[in-house]
Amino acid sequence: MTKKDDEFWFKPKHHGYGATPKNWKGWLATAAFAVFIPLLSVAWILSLQEQHRALGVVMLVFAVGYLVWRFIEFSRRKTDGEWMWRWNGQPYRKMLDDEKTRE
Repeated sequence: MTKKDDEFWFKPKHHGYGATPKNWKGWLATAAFAVFIPLLSVAWILSLQEQHRALGVVMLVFAVGYLVWRFIEFSRRKTDGEWMWRWNGQPYRKMLDDEKTRE
């Protein structure tokens, strides 16, 4: 593996939209994120007092949304390629253009 390949932790998905882990760093980041969010949520909910519970839940929703957004941005930066809709590794827009030229 070259140094350039080592800087990418994710690769574009073969089907659908987004990326999938490419090496152990990508898998570790994904696993850590998947464990951290539920732990944060449970700890946050349990720490709330009765009179501030509704506000605390609203803040939790925004905090989790922000963390998910940041993880997506991090994943995009660490992906070897562009995020786009794909089917069998081909971009959907290429498939749609091929359909239009056949007609």
